[in-house]
Amino acid sequence: MTETRLPKDEMAIAELLLDPVRWGEAYLRNRDGGQRKYWKHQAEDLRCKSKNIIHLDGRDTGKSISLSSDVLHYAFITPGGSGLVAAPHQGHLDTIIEEVEFQLFNNPDLEASIARNKRGDLKIKRNPYFRLEFSNATVLYFRPAGPRGESFRSLHVDRLWIDEGAWLPEEAWNALRQCLNIDGKFRVYSTPNGIRDATYYRLTQSTKWKIFRWPSWINPTWTPEREAELLEFYGGRDTAGWQHEVAGEHGQPSFGAFNMTAFHACRKAVPEFRLITITSEELEGCDDDQAVRQRFDMLLGLAPRRGVFWMGIDTGYTNDPSELAVFHEEDGVAREILRVHGERVPYPWLSELIFMLDVYFEFTGIGLDNGGNGLAVAQELTSLDKFKGRGLGDRLKGFDFGGMTVIGYGEDGRPVKKQTKEYMTDLINGSMQRRNIVFAAGDRQMEEQFATQTYTLNNGRVIYSKGRDHVIDAVRCMALVRERTEFEKRGTQFIEVFVTPLATAPIF
Repeated sequence: MTETRLPKDEMAIAELLLDPVRWGEAYLRNRDGGQRKYWKHQAEDLRCKSKNIIHLDGRDTGKSISLSSDVLHYAFITPGGSGLVAAPHQGHLDTIIEEVEFQLFNNPDLEASIARNKRGDLKIKRNPYFRLEFSNATVLYFRPAGPRGESFRSLHVDRLWIDEGAWLPEEAWNALRQCLNIDGKFRVYSTPNGIRDATYYRLTQSTKWKIFRWPSWINPTWTPEREAELLEFYGGRDTAGWQHEVAGEHGQPSFGAFNMTAFHACRKAVPEFRLITITSEELEGCDDDQAVRQRFDMLLGLAPRRGVFWMGIDTGYTNDPSELAVFHEEDGVAREILRVHGERVPYPWLSELIFMLDVYFEFTGIGLDNGGNGLAVAQELTSLDKFKGRGLGDRLKGFDFGGMTVIGYGEDGRPVKKQTKEYMTDLINGSMQRRNIVFAAGDRQMEEQFATQTYTLNNGRVIYSKGRDHVIDAVRCMALVRERTEFEKRGTQFIEVFVTPLATAPIF
């Protein structure tokens, strides 16, 4: 913990407290223990006194630091105040809450500002939502919007901070606005998503709002190498990914890839669901295959089961996360029961992980993205002697997301094809509409990624947003291997196929 160095003159202290930049640099710390120092654009934002402020920000611009600093400064200097920090999902809020708690418990003056009850316990409430009460009677609420903003409806506050406002559902916006008291102040931070028919977009066009535009290159640590890396990843400056995630622009019009109303109808409590994270550090010291399998057995803590199980896998590259999603099908409904999140796990160990999971579940089908390390993993599992005993060759299917998939046969006997990733997405949307898929309510990242996946149209071709889709791609693989298994059972009989144009799925 660090002590705050304040001037001794009362007038100088008062001036410091009233300036959010000077206050933050005196009271707050970086995670490495160094003194907080704001970038020029962050200082301009913190000192802005406009009643309504809205951001169009690229990634890595320091918006979360600005938001959390403003929240803490307000709570520290405002007696009897009230504020709400809102975001589309709990995962977005968790980042802000972690920063707020880090600052509060790494400065004695800030920690002392938290109110205590008669027993001396800090007035911090965590369930069902995070809530902080300060000794000056100011209260801060932290709440996720959910699909309709139900958590906002009972609140009336003097300050509103919204993180990732572009992804806030329209019904949540309606509930949120009524929370703000007359003469209250409103700040919205977000990376734009290109969706035009949304409150966030409309507010960025309003002359009554102060607009901040922070492209990623406003970050003082921006380098030509970073620019080149992101240009390669997103595919150029004229792509939606670059425009939204880097330039902080609305860019090309985008549409929601998934029907979120249907998603939330399929999101239910699954008591048996488990989320397991495995890192490369946890596998250190494993010198051979047997040691790796024993370590996986310990980390997973699973027991063999019988039934119909499906698994979808997105491997990425070694530096990317790997996601393995397991679904249990009963009575025609596939329920998410397990997700394994791998960090920096090299592909030979991923092969062993898949092998071990198949020992537990004996999957009816395993779908794998052939991109990244996927092709190497598939080749190992189907060709190496050590895996042949599982007979994965007939059950493991690798998919080329950029390829085409036969979806049926016309009356003339010719195959009808559709772009694979688009077809996978259609399968998921169809399953959600029919309610024959269930996503575990305990899997927050699943909800976040489904809500933020968009697509644009380029010469009639569907282009999906990139960067936060590893979990979705695992589900895509599961959906397609499930469908392909049934498709192969039908054989190549001639059927009449109706191909409908891509329907725009509402993001909210």
